[in-house]
Amino acid sequence: MTDRLAAIDIGSNSCRLLIADLQGGRIKPVFTALRTSRIGEGLTGKGILGKGPIERTINVLQEYHKLIKQFNVDRYRVVATSAVREAANAAFFLDQAYRSTGMDIEIISGSEEARLNYLGVCHSVFPQGTGLIIDIGGGSTEFTYLPQKGSLDELRCHSIPLGAVRLTEQPRLLSELLLPMKDVLDEIKLLPAPFFIGVGGTITTIAAVCQELELYDPQLVHGYTLSKDDVERIMFFLAAKNNEERKKVPGLQPERADIIVAGVTILWAIMGYLEARTLVVSEADLLYGIVLEMASF
Repeated sequence: MTDRLAAIDIGSNSCRLLIADLQGGRIKPVFTALRTSRIGEGLTGKGILGKGPIERTINVLQEYHKLIKQFNVDRYRVVATSAVREAANAAFFLDQAYRSTGMDIEIISGSEEARLNYLGVCHSVFPQGTGLIIDIGGGSTEFTYLPQKGSLDELRCHSIPLGAVRLTEQPRLLSELLLPMKDVLDEIKLLPAPFFIGVGGTITTIAAVCQELELYDPQLVHGYTLSKDDVERIMFFLAAKNNEERKKVPGLQPERADIIVAGVTILWAIMGYLEARTLVVSEADLLYGIVLEMASF
């Protein structure tokens, strides 16, 4: 019997849905959706989720709840990450969302987010040697890896409060950008020839822009290899344009035009510090990890 499962991720910038069938231990996506609800907008200044961002996100959750019913999903799980876990009024948002949709939303820690990412990526991308997963989100950046080919019990998960939305709203110098990541990056430098894997909207967007995709194609993005030169070229290419010009760039979602330069800059700084020449892009991420974990219970 095939289980139909669904996962929803309420991120700082976007709210995403994956509906999938699990067949023989493998995930078969049935339906995916992404809406730029940007619940983290303005959070860095006040520490609270704004009325507009809350309303936008609840509207998306209402849409997703209907889709879950429409696709006859057996079980689903909704998680919230960086923006919601930092907000002083997170409980208010969870209550409003439950009243509007009947959905229980689970706020997960940064390390739990990183662990689920690792599960999702390893399901789809085979790390050659010691894999390092980098996830640049709207409010945070996660690093997940195994030290010296250790077991999953030794999985290292680090979450840094720096993402594309946060850096856009609070610009930093390069030295300030690297400072909160330095201890983690120095630890990563000790890994023997890590295999770099990138997930999240910033990194998949860079891959799409590199290929000048007029229509986003997950099959062309998944497994795509980005070089550090690619990242640097795209960073300067996009930084030289204003928001309206960026919206016309093939491969770049218009809703991401105002935050993409910040996201690319974070990746460029990370790859430069780690002297990483290439990074493989994965479409499988947190949502896949959630589905796999649900299937195991």
